[in-house]
Amino acid sequence: MTREQLALELAATEAPTEDFQEKIAKLKQQFNPDNVEVATRKLLFLARNNADEDAKQRLMPIVRDLIQTVVIGKTPGHQPASLQVYGDIANIMASMEVLDLMEQQFLAAAGNDLMARIASGEIDTEAKHKKLLDQYGEELKRKYLEWSNLQVSVVAGAGFEPAAFRL
Repeated sequence: MTREQLALELAATEAPTEDFQEKIAKLKQQFNPDNVEVATRKLLFLARNNADEDAKQRLMPIVRDLIQTVVIGKTPGHQPASLQVYGDIANIMASMEVLDLMEQQFLAAAGNDLMARIASGEIDTEAKHKKLLDQYGEELKRKYLEWSNLQVSVVAGAGFEPAAFRL
C-alpha cells in the first residue's frame, strides 16, 4: 500500500461518533483509585485474617481476577514446591508488605529516639512526652502520604505461598 492510498483511506474514515474523552472521565469517576485501593485492602485483610468460609467464597472470584498465572515448580529433596504468582495480586501483596516494613522501621526508629531522649533527660515531663509522640504521629502521617505513591516491581516467588494458599 502506498502513502497516497493510506492518506486517501485515512481521509475516508469517519470520526468516531462516541466521545471517548467523556467516556474515560465517567469511568474515572466511577472507579476512583482511592476507593479501589480501600476495597482491595479490605479484601486482603478479610482473606488474611481468617474470614469465615462464606466470606472467602464470596471473595474468590475477585481474587481469581487478580491472579494471572500461578507456576508450581519442583524443588530438590523433600522441600515444599516453589510457587510463583503473576498478576495484580503479586503487586498488591508486595506493596502492602513493603508499606508494613516501612511503617515498622519508622516506629522502631521513633521508639529508639524516644528512649534515647528519655535516658538523656530531655523528656522529663508528661507534656514533653506527649508533644514528642504527637510529632511522631504527624511525621508518620506525612510518611503515609509519601508512601502512597510508592511503586513496587516484583517477580513473585516462594514468599507468596502462605498468602496465596490461605485464600
